[in-house]
Amino acid sequence: MTNRKTQTLVLRLTKAFLLLIPLLLVSPAKAYGYADPGSGAFVYQAAYAAFLGGTFYLRRFLNHLFRRRK
Repeated sequence: MTNRKTQTLVLRLTKAFLLLIPLLLVSPAKAYGYADPGSGAFVYQAAYAAFLGGTFYLRRFLNHLFRRRK
């Protein structure tokens, strides 16, 4: 396949994947587990920490790329 066809295929697969994931996440399913309230707080804390850590890392990376040489 040519480079253009490969890019088109990858773009279509990416769009399909990005459409499929939210549909799978909102589809109802039976849950046979138990989660205490502390587990939910831990998940929120982990997601918040990952977001802040990723933001910090991205800011440092961009500063490293675009800083002016003295």
